[in-house]
Amino acid sequence: MGKSVFADEVAMYVTGNNVPVLMIDTEMSKEDHYARMLANMSEVSLGEIETGSFAEDNFKAEKIMNSGKQIKNRPYYYVSVAGQKFENILAIIRKWIFQHVGFDENGRTNDCLVVYDYFKLMNSANINGNMQEFQALGFLISDLHNLCVKYDFPVLSFVQLNRDGISKESTDVISGSDRLVWLCTNFTLFKTKSEEEQADDISAGNSYAFNRKLVPIVARHGGCLEEGDYINVYMQGQYAKLKEGPTRNNLQTSNKAKTDGFETDDSTTDISSV
Repeated sequence: MGKSVFADEVAMYVTGNNVPVLMIDTEMSKEDHYARMLANMSEVSLGEIETGSFAEDNFKAEKIMNSGKQIKNRPYYYVSVAGQKFENILAIIRKWIFQHVGFDENGRTNDCLVVYDYFKLMNSANINGNMQEFQALGFLISDLHNLCVKYDFPVLSFVQLNRDGISKESTDVISGSDRLVWLCTNFTLFKTKSEEEQADDISAGNSYAFNRKLVPIVARHGGCLEEGDYINVYMQGQYAKLKEGPTRNNLQTSNKAKTDGFETDDSTTDISSV
């Protein structure tokens, strides 16, 4: 839950720094994404935006109008690719880079971001009698990776988890192909926190419970968190908004410092090892 909210949150942050973003959407509509971004920026509820009831309140209507102008002025590009061949999707990305991103004086691609929401086979054209679905998906992932390497640009990709993802937190919870893990620079789980984990937030002294968590599993540039640790996130679904919090261990350490008046030796970090 929350892939598209996460994708739009990142897209708004990046475009807010005047860096172009291309949203590749395989499932939702352009209106769905814009409604979420409007809710996020205006803090008018998603339900009011989707039904149009915000127009009955002049203050909310003005907030929606101002938020819409901000979004329009940002370098945000959207394309729905539902049902398209993967070769066409790669061509769309390549064309976007040449038309809207460009290159610097050394021939390197200017700063940009492609958000792929989410990775799956669009049709059965790549599957034949000698190839299974996970193999076909693996080849598509490899083609996208090769394009990223050729033009030196990042892709934030989203995938579904399989049933193991409910209870397990490892690389084997990906639904699809193992090549997603082989070729990515970072693989992180975005999950709903259990009731016990949320109760730990309150017992750690936080005023409210975080309801989502980010669990880094693979990090090729730098280390992951300690075992059992994760990044806390609070998701306000009605506003399509995410708030990043401290890690689980940092939250507990902070509460211990408030309670005991000092931090334990275990919380001390050697800067040279970071």
